[in-house]
Amino acid sequence: MINSHPTSSPSEPKINCALTPIVFSLFPKIKGRRQTAWGGMKTYYGEQVWYANISPDIDDLEVIADAKKIVDSCYPQKTSTFFGGHYYCFCTREYLLNLILFHYVDHGIFPEGHICIVEQWLWRVDAYRLATGWVRSKFWRWLRRNETFQPGEWIKIPPLSEVK
Repeated sequence: MINSHPTSSPSEPKINCALTPIVFSLFPKIKGRRQTAWGGMKTYYGEQVWYANISPDIDDLEVIADAKKIVDSCYPQKTSTFFGGHYYCFCTREYLLNLILFHYVDHGIFPEGHICIVEQWLWRVDAYRLATGWVRSKFWRWLRRNETFQPGEWIKIPPLSEVK
């Protein structure tokens, strides 16, 4: 797109500038990172595509698409921008996607049943990538005993057969 801007005097030439729309994304594509395009939102500049990061060692596009369908079914994307609702919703969905894909890589099937998203885990589970896959270690956190508890957010992960 070319835009001509008038100058201060008629004897000076017009300045032609090429305007390039700048598209920002909350969840951009990152070169060299395993990601999948997943949703987005309309902006002034057009459709903004969001990319979910994928940590498990899986490149099977059909499995990734099925996992996304499961998450879409049990935890749909909210578009509320109130206090960043769309951002936190996407981050939760991305987390669920990775949990489901890690389970698939380890067991060869998708998980089914209930899962609870909590504020604080008593255990810290670290994963380290090796040439042959992932090694996990489980450590307890040095936390004081809680006097009260929060209910968490329970999510029912449906079987793939119910989603398709």
